[in-house]
This record gives sequence, C-alpha cells and structure tokens, in this order.
Amino acid sequence: MKLNLDKIQKIMEKQALTKTQLAVRMRVKESWVYEILAGRQGKTFYTVEKLADALGVNPKDLLS
Repeated sequence: MKLNLDKIQKIMEKQALTKTQLAVRMRVKESWVYEILAGRQGKTFYTVEKLADALGVNPKDLLS
C-alpha cells in the first residue's frame, strides 16, 4: 500500500490545512504527520483510514 503524497498535499492545500491542524484532526503527534508526509510512515490501513477521515475523503483517494 503506497500513499499518493502529492494528492494528499493538494487536498491539504485546497482545505488550507497545516500539518499541525492535520495532526489535531487525526489525534496524533505532529511528528507522526511529518513522517507520513515524508513517506516514512503510513503503510498501514489504519494510517490511511485515519488520514482519509481527517481529510474528509475516501481512503482509496489517497493511494497511488
């Protein structure tokens, strides 16, 4: 499972959402969001689901 990081960034930009705000929505540490967006984390369904829920999109929309 691979996240489409460009698409995630575009969704965040469209919503004017910072990494800090995304972390709050996901109820996780900000450092974990940085790891996800750097491609070092986020390879589990749990992460994809949590990220999709925070962004208000379908989990499939976040995958490459």
